[in-house]
Amino acid sequence: MRNKKGFVFVETLVVVAVLTASLLMLYSTYSAIVRKEKTRITYNDSAYLYRTYYLEKFFRNFRMDSMTISLNKDNPDKPIALLTGFGCTNNIFINEEDNKGLCENLLAELHVSNMYLTYNDLSILQNCTNQSGACETLVQVNETASAYLKTIGGKGKEGYRIIIEYAETKEGETCVGDDCRFYYATISLGELS
Repeated sequence: MRNKKGFVFVETLVVVAVLTASLLMLYSTYSAIVRKEKTRITYNDSAYLYRTYYLEKFFRNFRMDSMTISLNKDNPDKPIALLTGFGCTNNIFINEEDNKGLCENLLAELHVSNMYLTYNDLSILQNCTNQSGACETLVQVNETASAYLKTIGGKGKEGYRIIIEYAETKEGETCVGDDCRFYYATISLGELS
């Protein structure tokens, strides 16, 4: 009988190399899935949708219709504006200091970072690769908000929507600096009159 130890060693090396390559592919796929899931959790979570619904009911009692003037996607004479920020400002609460204070407390309690009014149909942003035209809207917001805006869609829907950005720590507390996690929720408002 001849000695087959050399062949077994090479065969073992090949099997180990194939298994290692397979495990690396599985790990990279698993990592990508986990990363996408962590991102998805920050979009339209039920707790944040409830908060957004509550804020929508609060602001609907005031002058949300006045904010639609700053939105213009159909006027060729002005730059495209698909998004306008709003909050507890004087243009919503005219001569109502009590409501303004209530609003500021509400936003602080709910950990609201930013609030935006926009159109229902944001499908134009889904394929943005450059920073011109409607895609300039994505420059107005941070990177995570920009990624969220690209997921909304709404092709063919008329009316408006609000988008709320919440900033919290991992434990759900008010965040400071780099400790923040951003969560997003949106609710369709329909037509504002």
